[in-house]
Amino acid sequence: MLRSVSTKQSDDFGFTLVEVLMVIAIISLLASIVIIQTGTVKKKGEDAAIQAALREVRNAGELYYSNNQTYEGVCDDDDYVRIKEYIDDRNGPNGVIDCKDSATAYAVISSMNTKDCWCVDSQGAAKEVSLNGAADCAAKLTTFSCP
Repeated sequence: MLRSVSTKQSDDFGFTLVEVLMVIAIISLLASIVIIQTGTVKKKGEDAAIQAALREVRNAGELYYSNNQTYEGVCDDDDYVRIKEYIDDRNGPNGVIDCKDSATAYAVISSMNTKDCWCVDSQGAAKEVSLNGAADCAAKLTTFSCP
């Protein structure tokens, strides 16, 4: 006796649990990628702000020299102290900024969030400085010019 096999088609439409879980997993993966990239972009933005602030240190140093005919005291000047506080806010708790001045020159170095260090000096240098085994950026600044 042959029985006819009937296929019953359901009128129920929807998603299975597996399909819903797969969609959630894909959305979670994409969201984590966006969050990671956002953190990197924020750190790069903070580094750009630090570099801009260090350019302002150079401007403040030249103004100080114009008023006093010496660079000695640039590191204690109110303008430098204000800019240093701004940089400290962007560097975070492990950030380092150091300034050395003499009668004829000065140099300022700061740690960065995505790079090693950035340095500016009275001779017009503005450049990235690699730590190369030094403990921190302050250890790299040994003279009144960028290393």
